[in-house]
Amino acid sequence: MKRITAIVLALMVALSIAACGGGSDIETPSQTSGGTPPDSGSPTAPAAESPSSGTPTDTPPSGGASYGGVVRIVCTAEGANPIGVPWEVFGVDTALLIPAVESLLLERTNGEIVPFLAESYEEDAENLEIRIKLRQGVKFHDGSDFNADVAIWNLERSIEHGGNISTAVIGVERRGDYELALLLDKYQNNIISGLASHANGMISKESYEENGIDWARDNPVGTGPFKLKEYVHGGSITFVKNEDYWQDGKPYLDGMEFQFIRDVMTQNVALQAAGDQSINVLDTTNGEQIQMFSQMGYRINSMPIGPISLVPNSLDSSSPLSKLEVRQAISFALNRESIVAARGFGVLQPAYQFVGEGWNAHLPDSYNLSYDLDKAKTLLAEAGYPDGFTTTLIAQPGLADKDAVVAMQSQLAQIGITAEVEFPDSGGYSAYRSNGWEGLLVQHTRSLTVIASTFNFYFGQTMKLLSQLWYPDEMEQAIENGFAKSENTEEVQQLHKMVLDNVLVIPVYYLYDTWITQPNVEGGGFAGWGSSTMFLPEEVYLAAG
Repeated sequence: MKRITAIVLALMVALSIAACGGGSDIETPSQTSGGTPPDSGSPTAPAAESPSSGTPTDTPPSGGASYGGVVRIVCTAEGANPIGVPWEVFGVDTALLIPAVESLLLERTNGEIVPFLAESYEEDAENLEIRIKLRQGVKFHDGSDFNADVAIWNLERSIEHGGNISTAVIGVERRGDYELALLLDKYQNNIISGLASHANGMISKESYEENGIDWARDNPVGTGPFKLKEYVHGGSITFVKNEDYWQDGKPYLDGMEFQFIRDVMTQNVALQAAGDQSINVLDTTNGEQIQMFSQMGYRINSMPIGPISLVPNSLDSSSPLSKLEVRQAISFALNRESIVAARGFGVLQPAYQFVGEGWNAHLPDSYNLSYDLDKAKTLLAEAGYPDGFTTTLIAQPGLADKDAVVAMQSQLAQIGITAEVEFPDSGGYSAYRSNGWEGLLVQHTRSLTVIASTFNFYFGQTMKLLSQLWYPDEMEQAIENGFAKSENTEEVQQLHKMVLDNVLVIPVYYLYDTWITQPNVEGGGFAGWGSSTMFLPEEVYLAAG
C-alpha cells in the first residue's frame, strides 16, 4: 500500500508540474530526435549505435555504463496473437519479435538499407535476381546454424504464406553454403525493404520441424540477443539474455520485457515508478503523454507514421457506408482542427490526405476536405439518408485516442449519424479487422517507407488486412505500377488520388510514433530506424548513476 500511495503521489506531483507548464509549446515530433520523414534526406539513427556497412559494432557502452539490468517497454503492439512464426505476424505485433528474431537487413527512417544477418546483397534487375551473401558464425537459440539452407527455408515459407517479401519473388536458389538468390518474375521496389521486415525474420528450421508449427507459434527461436522466457497473451512478454549471441560483448542487458498496459494513466504511473512497478520505455502516439513527459525532462524520440483513419465496411453493399456520398459526408462532417486542438497537445496534426508530407505520394491538392456541415448534410440526402442512420465506431486499442473518438461521435451526430462507440481489447479488435465489422474502424493507417507497400498493405489482395474494405478493380494494377520502378512519384500519386477520390478511408489526424525513455536508457536508436526495424535491442543499455 505504501508503494502504491507513493506512486500515486508522484503522479499527482508530475501532473501538477505538467499543468503549470501547459500553456507552453513543445517541439513537434518532426523537430525532435528521429523526426525526419522518409525520403527527406539524412539518416536519423546515430552511427555509433548501428552496424556500419553490415558489420555490427563491438564497442562497450560508454559514459560509465555497466552491463546488466532489464529494460521494460510498453509499446503499441496488440500482444493478442502468437509471434513465433514470423510469416504469420503482421502489423504492430512485429515489434514483439525484435528481441529474439532478426532479419537479413535493417532499414533506416529515410529508407537506407543496412546489411545485418546478410553480409551483403546485390540487385540484378537485368537478370531478375537479388543475390545475398549471408553472415557466417551465427547460431540460433537452439544452437543450430544459420546458413543458406535455413534462410531459404524461411524465405520459402514467407512466399508460400502470401508473398510477405513481394509478389514478384517466385523462388529462392542456393548458390553456396552462405549464398542465395531471390528469383524474380519482375522488378519491384519493395523487395529489399521487405527483407528488412521482422515478418521475414529468421527462425530455427530445426526447432520448427522437431516440435511442429503449433509449438513454434508460441516459441520464437531466432538468432536475436534475447531468448523468450514467457509470453502471456495480452499481459506481458519476458526475454532473457542470449549468452551465445553472435555479436561479441552484446547484449548489454540481462533481459527485456514488453508490458501490455492499455490505460494511459497506468502507463504514466509506470513510467514514473521505481523498482518492479516501473517501465523504462513508452512507445506512444498520445499527444498528451508526449507533451507531459517532454515538459518533465524525459527523452522524446518521434517520427511521423501516417494518420488515424475511419475505415468503413464499404464491401457490404447493404451498408450506407458502401455509398461514396456517405463517405464524403462523413469526411466533411469531421472538424479535424477542433479534434486536434482538443486532443493534439501541440503534437498531433489534422490529416486531410491518406499520405502525409514527406512521402512522395503526398498530393499538392487539398481536396477541399475542410469542415462543412451543410455540404455533409446535402451529400447524405443525395445518398438517400436525409435523416442520417445508425452506425458504430470501433476504436483500435493502443492507437486511437478515446477522447478523439468520442469527439468524432459527437460531430457525426450533427448530421444525423448516430454512432455507438466501442473500445474492444486487442483480440476483439483483431477479430473485427479479420472477420468483418459493421460501421467504421478507427484504425491507424501507417505510411511505410516504401509508400507503394502502404497501398498494398491496406488495399491490395496480398495482405487483406481490412477484410470489409471495398476498393476499385483498377487498384491492383495501380499498386503493381507503384512497385514497378524506384523513381515512382507519378505512380504512387495516382494511387493516392484513387484513395482520396473514392474516399476509401477517411483520414482524421496524423500520428507520430514516439519513444519516451527514462534518462538512463541509452542506445538502441529509438525512432532512428524505420518501421521494419524500429530499434536495435542489442544496443540498449542502462547508464550508470
